[in-house]
Amino acid sequence: MLTEIYIKGQTKNPARLKTAQAKWSIVCVQNNGTIQRRDGTVCINNATTKRAVLTALSQALGRFNRPAVIKIYISDDFVRNSLANGWTQRWKNNNWHKIRLNGELIHEDLWRQIQGQLSGHAVTFAGQIELENKLKQEEKHGK
Repeated sequence: MLTEIYIKGQTKNPARLKTAQAKWSIVCVQNNGTIQRRDGTVCINNATTKRAVLTALSQALGRFNRPAVIKIYISDDFVRNSLANGWTQRWKNNNWHKIRLNGELIHEDLWRQIQGQLSGHAVTFAGQIELENKLKQEEKHGK
């Protein structure tokens, strides 16, 4: 069974927004070829899009009740690269502080939660180009 998670933030603006939004989708292709899809939206007042993206990822991962093989597509470059490069494990080993200058880790609560949620799954992360290609494909099939 192939499982993909898509996380898309409302904007790439790093500023705190009045309402930050992100969408998540879980797409599973069953062994018999049928496709199951679950979607959700996160809206957080007075937050950054990055926090909304992390919350959306946590909500999507929270839908799983057993280990799975998952490919994750994330629109936010920092979140995607942090997870793909194993930074969460390095932060965990450094008592949840940044490696450089031992600084405070922003959104530590969500990073911890996601690290725990990912631990039971076999996960790969798609790059930005792969995400863009998938989104273009969906636009073609949706029209």
